Amino acid sequence: MVKKRKKIKLYLFITFLTIFFIVFLYLISKPYSYTKTYKVNKYEVQESYDKKKGYYTFLIKDKNITYAYLIKNKYTRKRELIDNIEEYQNEEETCIIPSSKLIFNPLCSKDGNVYAYNLSNLKIENLKEEKIKSLNKKYENIDINYLNNKNYALFNYRGFIYLNNNQKNILNLFNNDLYNIDLLYQMAEYLIIPNYNEKYYFSTIYVIDLKTGTKEEIKLDTKIAFDSLFLGDYKNKIYLLDKKEEKEYRLDLKKKKLEEIDYLILENNKLVKKDYKEIVNKNLNFINKDYPEYIIKDDNLYKVIANNLIKLSSSKVTKIIKVEDDKIYYLQENNLMMHDGLKEILLLSNFEWNFNNSNMIFIY
Repeated sequence: MVKKRKKIKLYLFITFLTIFFIVFLYLISKPYSYTKTYKVNKYEVQESYDKKKGYYTFLIKDKNITYAYLIKNKYTRKRELIDNIEEYQNEEETCIIPSSKLIFNPLCSKDGNVYAYNLSNLKIENLKEEKIKSLNKKYENIDINYLNNKNYALFNYRGFIYLNNNQKNILNLFNNDLYNIDLLYQMAEYLIIPNYNEKYYFSTIYVIDLKTGTKEEIKLDTKIAFDSLFLGDYKNKIYLLDKKEEKEYRLDLKKKKLEEIDYLILENNKLVKKDYKEIVNKNLNFINKDYPEYIIKDDNLYKVIANNLIKLSSSKVTKIIKVEDDKIYYLQENNLMMHDGLKEILLLSNFEWNFNNSNMIFIY
């Protein structure tokens, strides 16, 4: 009996230690938001982590210059992640490259302004740059330079030109030329477009799969006015507000089902009821704002980090197309460009984009 009690005590003790160890591992590996300031060489570094967004921010300061970095990376318990800062100079410019297990691109400065390395005249000899080989191809008046392993749907007034590294085809949708599509939405790889062959109301939608370059037609049980707007998507369902009929709908692409629902808006990752007039008057929606943040100022493209501007392009930028972590896709008049934090790359060119760039380019 005594031996049995001892075994039970030992078992309980081992169980307690196991649970304690698991909890301990969870607590030390759990992401925490933090801010820490330290010195590296002559620079003051403010390092912070935002657990909600999963981004590290580094503000590297020297006198009146702040080099700002925003890096998406898995959380680590280690602090003071920058262990050295290499500095390169000529008579006018200074460029820095922080040394860390994280990947930092060079940033440069001149006359108090900070900009990406592609705008610098200073050449860093040991810097490894991936060489981009031009495809030098043409399809349907689109000049193809580089596709970056992405899928592209390019509006051609009656449908879309679909491009990727392995496929080129045309997806015809409409009987007549349309110069602007007001009602259109992209959810991940799906592009959702009403049937603009119908008038005033539509009862059919087209779904383009940007992975495969295929289109599907879905018949709806309800007629929806073109005077509508997409509120956003949540848990793979799309929310649409019919302003003419003052109704809100939820579209399930998998079940091919449209249902009328209460007026709902996403707040703090929860669907909450709202008044119709409040949604319309306050332009409420739950379409996520692009993060990181980029802006066009005086026709130039900038990345915004903690209120610090980093200039990425000095050519005339007419529209931001897509933000994808450290990459941004944008139009320089008739050229679709990509900036990866180090350099800007020409992807596609189309003379039509000089005159119309509204709802023309979708990337996945």
